[in-house]
Amino acid sequence: MQKQDSYDYYVGIDCAQNKHDFAMKNNQDKFLIKKGHFSNTLQGYEKFLNTVLSKCLNKDKILFGMEVTGIYGTNLYERLKSDGYHVVMISPDSVKNYRDYKRLNKTDKIDSACIAELLLNGDAQIVHVEKNGYTDLKAYIRRRNALKVTCTQETNRFLAKVCLYFPDLLKVFPSGRATLKAIFSIYPTPYSIIEADFDELVSVLQKASKNKFGVDKANELIHAARNSIVVRKSISDGELYNIHSLIDSIDSLESEIRNLEKIIDSKAEEFPAYHVLLTLTGCGKITAATIVAEIGDISRFHKASQIVSLAGLYGDNSKSGSSVNKRGKISKKGSRYLRHAIYMVAEFARRNNPIFKAYFTRKKNGDRTKHTLAVNAVANKLCKVIYSLMKNQSTYIIQYRDLAKLSESTQNEFFQNAETDFSAKTRRKKYLYEDEYGELHEFVFKSLKTALIE
Repeated sequence: MQKQDSYDYYVGIDCAQNKHDFAMKNNQDKFLIKKGHFSNTLQGYEKFLNTVLSKCLNKDKILFGMEVTGIYGTNLYERLKSDGYHVVMISPDSVKNYRDYKRLNKTDKIDSACIAELLLNGDAQIVHVEKNGYTDLKAYIRRRNALKVTCTQETNRFLAKVCLYFPDLLKVFPSGRATLKAIFSIYPTPYSIIEADFDELVSVLQKASKNKFGVDKANELIHAARNSIVVRKSISDGELYNIHSLIDSIDSLESEIRNLEKIIDSKAEEFPAYHVLLTLTGCGKITAATIVAEIGDISRFHKASQIVSLAGLYGDNSKSGSSVNKRGKISKKGSRYLRHAIYMVAEFARRNNPIFKAYFTRKKNGDRTKHTLAVNAVANKLCKVIYSLMKNQSTYIIQYRDLAKLSESTQNEFFQNAETDFSAKTRRKKYLYEDEYGELHEFVFKSLKTALIE
């Protein structure tokens, strides 16, 4: 941010849950208020404004600034904006760096003074507030992510019960959690399977698996039960309650997640960048929506390195002369949601996209200890591709001229794994390839396991 000559007064605010500290400086670098504070209420807000306006009656000559820290400053920011004041959000990193530079302690009063000085000097790193459309999409995605975490935790608790009371079920049903839950809820021990009515057991299997399993799976289940090491014949009522409660919780969470994903897809469809990102190798619907929501309006970025910084994918190295204190780590500052989304795309791309695969191989250079470093390098490179795609609203195409620069083995591997003759109803993700004559070809990867991405 450049120094704003149009302002004569600068107010730095450090926000907290119940009260806010503030400091005020004029353009002569003099503190008019150094240790002010007000309560996080309407009465406190009005008292705060009266104090500030007693120093300057012209609101257009005052610039307010506050850190982007959690949710505590959101209401104050919106109130100042609605009342016609000039207010900006500032990156916490710029405040911390300035405080460290001045060798000051970390207190709310000192932070408010540092913010006022940063505004005056023009050194504050301004954080743009997202538009409502991006905010809504981000809210849906973050809620979905939180539910996914909870669902995973509940699933792990459920699987722990299975391992305790009927571990053999996990061998009979290595996949297909719906059938596993149905069987375990009715037959929680090997003894209950042995004593079960065979026709009823087959019926439960058919219903739970949608006719995928039947008599053969029932016989396999009985054989596993008879060979189980478990001696417990029954489970206490309390444990049965826990098992049924976990199953209900998992079912409810999975249902809500599915509904949220439909909403996310619908909301994301409104953004052109979403459709562009879907053409990128390894970028599925949720991932594309996450990138759009976290980046927001691409026009506020002027270079690809800003996307790298936003995702926290730049190196966090420390060097002095020939001494290297840290190497190969990323800063992990910025949006962890954006960083995770791009990292997942990088993991897929470095296996399947020949361009990124060659780049990954070159960075790793046969050294197993550099695996994470190489994936981070791919993720960093992807940030530049994402920036270009969103900025130019262009489709991602694997081009022949780029393939021609790679080794013959890498080219052959790509063409062997790419399939242009596929069903129109395929669930596999489709990509574009431009041949040496400039003709576009739509293809899918042959491996369904790697092509079905989130």
